[in-house]
Amino acid sequence: MILYFARHAESLANTRRIISNRDLPHPLTANGRDQAQKLAETLANEGINAIYTSPVPRAFETAGILAESLSLPIEVSDGLREFDAGVLEGRSDLLAWMRFSSLWNGWFYRRQFDRRIKGGESYREASCRFTGFAERLVSSLAETGARVLCITHGGVLRVGLPGLISNMNFETIREKPIHYTTIIKVSLENGSWYCRGWDEIELNSE
Repeated sequence: MILYFARHAESLANTRRIISNRDLPHPLTANGRDQAQKLAETLANEGINAIYTSPVPRAFETAGILAESLSLPIEVSDGLREFDAGVLEGRSDLLAWMRFSSLWNGWFYRRQFDRRIKGGESYREASCRFTGFAERLVSSLAETGARVLCITHGGVLRVGLPGLISNMNFETIREKPIHYTTIIKVSLENGSWYCRGWDEIELNSE
């Protein structure tokens, strides 16, 4: 079984620097729609047979472009949505971004995994949600040898992958780039997940 995690394409929330991790209506930019189409072309020969997506609009729109190109239906999963930013949702001011950066640094450089913005999620909660999604896919699809595309977000990938894959440590995942439409290829092998590709760089079995 192979999962292809892909970050969504560029949206107005990204270009306008708005914290938008729930359901605010920020569509893809024209550049983002082009990115999504190019992602579909990149994946055209990978044998993808299922698409799951975050419900957040920029991810769902990205998934829709891929679904049309690959002639596949979409399944929406809460496990793939971005971590909840609580009271910072919808803000773009400097103070909001300072608080967001403080949370991020607390999680990734001081391992304060229970820290959260008021009304939002902790690292631990978002990680459990993400890995729970992968566990449910294993239960339902592992024996089919499925190749599943998962459209998600950079933040939840940073939070979720350290608890999922066996061949990369926390610091490596923290530092690796996750650009718009980056693909992270993860393979289930003997009951464990291994990263086998990151942003077009193939990683061989160890």
